[in-house]
Amino acid sequence: MSKGLDKIENGLRIVVIGGGPAGSLFALYLLHYAEERHISPDITIYEQRNFDERGLTGCKGCAGILSISFLRNLHELNLNVPEEVIQNGIEHYAVHSPYTSISISNPEKEIKIVSVYRGGGPRISRDENPISFDGWLLKQTERRGVHVENQRVTAIYLGEEITVKVADRKIRYDMAVLASGVNADPIPIVGLDYVPPVTERMAMGELYGGTEHVKSRLGNVAHVFLIPHSKLIFGTLVPKGPFINVSVLSSGRQPVSVTDFLSVS
Repeated sequence: MSKGLDKIENGLRIVVIGGGPAGSLFALYLLHYAEERHISPDITIYEQRNFDERGLTGCKGCAGILSISFLRNLHELNLNVPEEVIQNGIEHYAVHSPYTSISISNPEKEIKIVSVYRGGGPRISRDENPISFDGWLLKQTERRGVHVENQRVTAIYLGEEITVKVADRKIRYDMAVLASGVNADPIPIVGLDYVPPVTERMAMGELYGGTEHVKSRLGNVAHVFLIPHSKLIFGTLVPKGPFINVSVLSSGRQPVSVTDFLSVS
């Protein structure tokens, strides 16, 4: 959701609520196109989460595969994901069903699909090095002049003026962009009948096997499992260094657990 002006001008005050990839890329692309037109907007991102923290605090609930189109967008912004953030190169996808298995290769050899941790890594990891992709991307916005505030926006007011409430302050902006994601606590919006998107529930887990064992079992391949006539929409196994990410998307009120998925896949 965004609310603001049709024309970006010098000094325009823009607030982005949410510092994940959606919010960070909005700010980076706005700066990219503004620079082409010699415009300097004033952008502030509010993100209460510390992406470098382990476990649920930093986790964003995602399999963490950076697609070709996404990496192409980063290259357009003159950004390259650092090696320490990359967990695995993904050479191709293997799609499995009860009937057959097919392999889908990367059609663009010059762009390497990779897996990452969007947060600070799996809960049981003791790696102290910064490996969060979301954290790295947010830092790139700061390096290009975006103000990043580690605070929570508690309300948004849309009317003749746009204001956001942070702690006990109300701050006025010329444009507001909501990019907080579906997993964040909902933010009251006054002045707009905002309807959140429909969502499905995903179960996630990380299995530790050691780098060599994971490589021997999965290789540099993301495995996707489809089971027709079941509650499972899809399940994935994604290599991430010494870990395997397990993501299970299912339908119905009672989601398929990681344990149930592994017992049948």
